[in-house]
Amino acid sequence: NRKMRLGRYFVIFLIIVLGGCAAKANLDPVALESADYGVYPTEYPAVVKDFFRKVLKDPYSAKYRFHTPYKAYLREAPIAGGKPRIFGYIVEVWVNAKNSFGGYTGAKLYRVFIRNNRVLTTVSPNSWFSEKWYQ
Repeated sequence: NRKMRLGRYFVIFLIIVLGGCAAKANLDPVALESADYGVYPTEYPAVVKDFFRKVLKDPYSAKYRFHTPYKAYLREAPIAGGKPRIFGYIVEVWVNAKNSFGGYTGAKLYRVFIRNNRVLTTVSPNSWFSEKWYQ
C-alpha cells in the first residue's frame, strides 16, 4: 500500500513538473516584425563557407546548395519560458563534403544562424516550438 501511494505521488509530481515544461511563450507578431534582426546577409554563401572551413575535414572539397536566408530567432529553453533571446537569419544549406577516407559522405542539411554577417551557431529541430526552422 505504501509503495503504491508513493508511486501515485511520484506520477502526480511528474505530471505537474512536465506540464510546466510544456508551457509556450506567447509571441507578439508585431514585436517580432519590429525586432532588430541585424544586417541581411547578402554575402551568406561566403559567410557559411567560411564557417564550414573551420568544421569540415576537407572543406575545399565541399559542395554547397543554398536556400534564401529568412528571419529567425533563438529562444530560451522551454522550461525558461521560450522567449526569443537573439534575432538574425537562418540559411538552410545542403553540404556534401569528403571524409577522412576521401569519399563524399552525402549531402546533409544544416540550418545556420547568422547575425550581422557572422555565423553564431547551427540550429536543430525542436518539437517544443512550431516555427518553420524547427520542423
